[in-house]
Amino acid sequence: MKICYLILAHNNFRHLDRLIEALNDAGSTFYIHIDKKVTQSYTPSANNARIIPNRININWGGFTMIEATLALMNYGTTHSPDADYYILISGVDYPIRPKEFLHNLLEKGKEYIDIAPVPVPYKPVERYDYYYFDYDRRNLKHSNPKFLIEVLLKKFKIKRKMPFKIYAGTQWFALTRSCIQYILDTINEDKRYMDFFRHTLVPDEAFFQSIIGNSPFYENVASSLTYTDWEMPVPPATIEDRHVEFLKTHIGFNDEYGQRFPYFARKFNDDSEKLLEKIERELW
Repeated sequence: MKICYLILAHNNFRHLDRLIEALNDAGSTFYIHIDKKVTQSYTPSANNARIIPNRININWGGFTMIEATLALMNYGTTHSPDADYYILISGVDYPIRPKEFLHNLLEKGKEYIDIAPVPVPYKPVERYDYYYFDYDRRNLKHSNPKFLIEVLLKKFKIKRKMPFKIYAGTQWFALTRSCIQYILDTINEDKRYMDFFRHTLVPDEAFFQSIIGNSPFYENVASSLTYTDWEMPVPPATIEDRHVEFLKTHIGFNDEYGQRFPYFARKFNDDSEKLLEKIERELW
């Protein structure tokens, strides 16, 4: 099983090295996108890991997240064209099961990505009805002209027409080589996806889902392999001991996307080393 890991990262680089070390084997390659706004120097410690040259300045909720992911996908398919799977994870993920667990799942040949037709819980239809723009929403200034345009469009109920059926889900995926190639071919041949999601709020939770949802690959979809705790005031939660205890007794569980068998959890940080040791000791 050859796996190409596509990693979106912007901090916690000591943890990122631990993540790569935990996943690394003879059949793996690692390509990392570092947010362009990051000034901290980072060089991967593994010989089969490299930072891609095309760095995007990512804004949360904007189309730049799609551009960064596509940059990883294009780089991965060019430099690891024989990979069986391309797995998108964040730099603050970590495996919570032994490698055999992942390989057994991938042997099933499924497309592991959360997909459901909208409306989906926590992903309101408003994201797709109205026009949105790409700017720094985490440091929002109400004088920002893009924000003001959004407000006016909503006030006068100027909505968009949806050119295809919209599907949504969580950001992370593990997709076969044929599915990844289908996505890249589709966006080159059908400009509707890029045009529509360029003005969508949080498009990374619907762009790839909508392409797959409107394709034959939808029939082969299974839930994403990433466990995240969203049940807190400011999600997602940083993984703690209580999550490890939950994962001890829940190899699989159901949620709105179906039956889930997570291999990754997020999120961790540079100070999570003792917890990682506990995971390796009690969950692997």
